Formats: sequence, C-alpha cells, structure tokens
Amino acid sequence: MYSLYAWGSPFEELGIYSFDPACVSVQAYMQLCKVEWKLHRTSNTAISPNSCLPALVYNNTLVESGFWRIVQFLRSEGYDLNSKLDSQQLSQSTAYISLIQDCLVDALLFSWYLVSENFADTIRPRMAKTFGFPLSLLVPTQIKDYAEERLRYKGITSDVETTDGKSESAEAGPSGTDSRLQSLKSKIPRIYLLAKEGFRRHADKSSHPVYVQASSCLDLLSKKLGDKSYFFGDTPSALDAVAYGYLSLIIRPDLPQNTLKDIIGKNYPNLVALCDRIHSQLEEPVFAEDESWVQGIVSAVRHSVADALPLSFLTHKSAKDEPGDPELGEKARSVAGALFVFFGYIVYNGVFSTSGK
Repeated sequence: MYSLYAWGSPFEELGIYSFDPACVSVQAYMQLCKVEWKLHRTSNTAISPNSCLPALVYNNTLVESGFWRIVQFLRSEGYDLNSKLDSQQLSQSTAYISLIQDCLVDALLFSWYLVSENFADTIRPRMAKTFGFPLSLLVPTQIKDYAEERLRYKGITSDVETTDGKSESAEAGPSGTDSRLQSLKSKIPRIYLLAKEGFRRHADKSSHPVYVQASSCLDLLSKKLGDKSYFFGDTPSALDAVAYGYLSLIIRPDLPQNTLKDIIGKNYPNLVALCDRIHSQLEEPVFAEDESWVQGIVSAVRHSVADALPLSFLTHKSAKDEPGDPELGEKARSVAGALFVFFGYIVYNGVFSTSGK
C-alpha cells in the first residue's frame, strides 16, 4: 500500500482532506486511479528531501514528492489517467494544468489570506485547529505571510482601485508618512496586527485584478470542458484531478466573503458540475495516525527557524536562491527559551507530570 504524506485540512467535514491544492490534486488522482493508499496528515516536511508536500512513500521508502513527480511515478506503476489521450491532448493537458497552477492559485490565496474577514473569521481559526498546539501559534500566520509575499512578488495586493483611479488602502497616506508607518508597523507585535485586521476589512470585489485574471483562466477551462463530463471526454484525466484540487477549495468552503465562489457559481456552472461529479466518486481515505504533540513541538521549532515555509503553491523562487537568515541563531535561541518557559509552566502547575503515576 502507498502512503501519501500531505498537509492537513481545515475542511474535512466537507470531504476535503488538505488545504494545499497540490495535495488535494494528488489525492483525487489516486482515488480516480483506484490506487490503494493511506493518508498521513502531517506538517513535517522532513519526510521529503526537498521539503515538499505531498510526498509518496512505498514499502517504507520515499519514492517521489510534488504533484508532477508523484503522477509520473504512478504512471510508471500502471496508474495513468492520461492513458487514453493522444499526443496533442497530452500537450493541452499540460498547458491547462500549468495555467491552473499559475493563475487560479493566486485568486485562492487572495480570497483566503488577503481578504481579512475571511482569514480572521474562518481560515485562521480552522487552521489553528488543524495544526494543533503549538503549531497553531505559528503556522497560520506564517502561511499568510508567505501568501502575501508570493502575491506581492506578482504585483497583487489587497488595495482596490477607486473611481478616481487612486488606490484605496487602510494604510494609504502621503509617501513620507507611509514609509514611517511601515517602519512603525515592523515594530508592532504580530498578534496586535492580526487583531487589528479583524476590524479592518479589505474589500473583496469581483473587479479586483486577481479575480479578473482568475475569470480569464476559468473562461478557458469552461470552454474546454463545454458540455462534456470531463475535459477530454467520458473519462477523467490528470487535468480533471488538478481542476478539482483547486476548484474544490474555492467552491465547497463557505467564507464570510464568497466573491470568488460566487463568480464560479454564477458564470461557470459546468465547472461546478465537474467538481460535484468528481467529488461523488471520492471516498474518505484510510487515515494513518496523526502526529503526536511532541512531534508538533519539534515541528514548531523547525518552522520557526526555517528560512521559508515549503508550501509548493506559495513559493515563487527556489530555496537555493534565498540568502541565509542573519537572525537565524537569535530566532533559534528565542524559540528554545519560549519552549523552556512553556514546559516549566505546565510542570509547575501540574498540567504535565514526569512521574509514572
């Protein structure tokens, strides 16, 4: 039996078993191929040599990690959703998958992490429950930070254009004042900024450029699908699995501001039907034992001192191109000190005892 190591999900009750669209895509691919597999929900990226999830293990040996490599390995094992496609269709499938992974993910990240109401009221609380203590204190805001970094790198912000052509933002002001505000912001505790975002709601309008870009992608996908059951006929392909992996994370959860979901539901009913069709074929996976709280603390330390959070859909440049963190040693000492105080507190108060009673 194959073992798939994947990020957990804040929406398991909806039949979605990861918050990472690449993980959901691989899970859908394996189910549609009728692969026997077991799901390991983990935040420990050390299972993979390139610190990437999802990761596939067979006979206690890591075979591949990342969507494309896992699919290529499964094809070599005889599990090929593209077996009925000709060379032209294979090229089209690769092109459409690349389009989804590049364009649609930006709209998903924007909706989840840059629309403050969605993040503060739904995504962050659910993420905290998914990761458990102590990762709940670190990972949700780290993911938000790296989502913002990816989108900012691509020129996407939460600002909305006003009718006079100027950018509307909660932190807008004269250029000199803005630089001083940014300097002050860097010194404000992160927890205060998160609380502040609960009151400062970013506008989530369908006219935002990220949604316009997503609509262009959705137009192409909708026209390709047409009135067919799947993109290339009557049987699902890898493209269908990937489309489900990304669209299901948009369509199925209910967020306070559902702009992206409403766009798809109103304008692309055939894509909604495709997701429903695939979802009806998927079964609840066999789950392996979750990480213990001790493993969670080890992961927390590693996440806190890492240069970047290795989420495949968030990164925009390779890790080897990143400069070393000059404050890495200080971060490690800070985390170690915090954990020492935490353990001292719970032992002193009898929450945890080292005795065998």
